[in-house]
Amino acid sequence: MAEKRSTWHRVRKTLISLVIMLGALAAVVAIARMPGRTVDVVEREIPPVNVETLVLKPVPKLADYLELPGSIEPNAIVEVPVELSGKIEEIGPKEGDPVREGEVILHLDSRLLQAEVNSARAQAEFDRKNYERLAELLKRGVVNRNQVEEAEARATISGANYEVARTNLAKTVVYSPLTGILDELLREVGEYVAPGDAIARIVDVAKVKASIQVPEKDTPYIRQGSEIAVSVDALDNRVFRGKLTYISETADPSTRSTRVEITLNNPNRRLRAGMIVRAKFRRRTLSDVLMVPLASVIPLEEGRVVYVEVDGMAEKRKVELGLIQGTEVQVLDGLKPGDRLIVVGHRLVGPGQRVQVTQSS
Repeated sequence: MAEKRSTWHRVRKTLISLVIMLGALAAVVAIARMPGRTVDVVEREIPPVNVETLVLKPVPKLADYLELPGSIEPNAIVEVPVELSGKIEEIGPKEGDPVREGEVILHLDSRLLQAEVNSARAQAEFDRKNYERLAELLKRGVVNRNQVEEAEARATISGANYEVARTNLAKTVVYSPLTGILDELLREVGEYVAPGDAIARIVDVAKVKASIQVPEKDTPYIRQGSEIAVSVDALDNRVFRGKLTYISETADPSTRSTRVEITLNNPNRRLRAGMIVRAKFRRRTLSDVLMVPLASVIPLEEGRVVYVEVDGMAEKRKVELGLIQGTEVQVLDGLKPGDRLIVVGHRLVGPGQRVQVTQSS
C-alpha cells in the first residue's frame, strides 16, 4: 500500500509540472499574437544649400605680367685715387656735398714740384736757345753738324723733362671724375698719400639702377630697351618708370636666374641705394582667357576642384590652373564659358547636392 501511494505522488508532480509548462507556453503564444504599437517613420527632406554663382565669360585680351623683387643701386660709384706721393694740403667739398665733373676735390703740397718745374723750365729755355745759336753758326760754317745735333738732342730732352715736371705739378690737384655726391672722404688734411691711394668716394645718383634677378624660365620674355614700372616699398609703393638697359649674358649657377638692370631717373634723389623695389615685367598677351576667383578653387590631395551649378545640383569639376593675377586665377582645363561657377557656398556642398542660387553674376 505504501508503495502505491509513492508512485501516485510522483505521477501527480509530473502532471502538475506539465500543466505549468503548457500554461506558460500558451501565455507566450498569446502575447506574441497581440497586435503591437505602430511606429510611423517620417523621411525628412534635406533643404538645398544657398549659393551664389558666377557665369563664366572669357577675357578677350589679358596681359600676363611678372612681378619680381630687387634693390636700388647707384648708377656709378667711383673711388678717386691720387697719382703722386705727397701730403694733403687742402680739401674742398665736404661729405654729402654735390660735386661736378672736373671740380677740384683736394690739393697736395706742391712746393717741391713747383721748384722742379721752375728748374726744368730754365734748363729747357737754355738748351733751346743754345740749339738755335749753334744752328745759326752752322749756316756760317763756324761749327760742325755734330755739335748742332747734340744741342738739338739736349733741347729735346730738357723740353721733355719740363713737360714731365709740369704734369707732375698738375697731379697735385685732384679733380672729380664725374658729377655726383661726395659720399665719403677717405683721407684727412695733413695725411701722406701714395700713388693709387683712394682719397674720396663719389656716387652718381642722378640716375639709379634697379637690379633684378629674373628666373630662367622667364628670361625669354624680357627685352632690352622695354619700359618697366618699378614700385618702391619705402615710398608708399610709388611707381617709377624706367628702361631695361642691361641683361647679363650669364646666369647665376646657384639660382639659375639672370641679372638685369632697369635705369631710372632720380632728379630729386628720392631713390636711394639699398631700397627694396618690385619690377613689373610684361611677358605676353593672352587671348580668350577664362579667369575665376582664386577663393572658389578648393585644394585637395589629388588636385584642385571647383563646383558648378547644373539644373539645381552641385557638380564637382577637377581643374587645371595657370597664371595668377591678384585674386583671380586662369583655368586651363575643367571649365568652359557659360558654366555657372559656385563662388559662395561652394565649401558647403558635395557632388549631386541640391542648391538654391540666391545671386548670380
